[in-house]
Amino acid sequence: MGEPKRRGQRHLYDYFIDEHGRWFCEGNPVEDRDLFRLLSRSLFERIGRYYVRCEGEVHPVRVADAPLWVRYIFVDKEASGSVRRIRILLEDGREEPLRPESLRIQGERALYCLATKRNLPARLGKVAYYELASLLRWDETGGYRLTVAGRDYPIQTLRNEESF
Repeated sequence: MGEPKRRGQRHLYDYFIDEHGRWFCEGNPVEDRDLFRLLSRSLFERIGRYYVRCEGEVHPVRVADAPLWVRYIFVDKEASGSVRRIRILLEDGREEPLRPESLRIQGERALYCLATKRNLPARLGKVAYYELASLLRWDETGGYRLTVAGRDYPIQTLRNEESF
């Protein structure tokens, strides 16, 4: 299946998200925050490839790592100190509950989760990574776990060549 291109669309822009979550259009950095939010929020996946829908046109997006980035996490705790819930703040400003069952560890220092109603992979940035890592515990099976609202979630570890 080729690129989804709408009838009458004249040009396919070259969009790229680098390994640090920075967007580029035709090789130029997307520095305008409003444009960044528009592009990030219009991102979708089809058969393992990413696209943006913008002004009625569909353009492919090459992604070096994850298409979304988690900037911060917010942890709500019970009086006892146990974690009640965790919310994530995406780089584009969207905030939503963390889905602990979607957490994955890849490589030596990379945490990912699924985000948005489109279930797109999101990599935790440095601040979010260290905050969440402080809540993980190592168990006797040789893996990490996270407990949220009294429920225990094993964190799957992916090999470097595996993807979400």
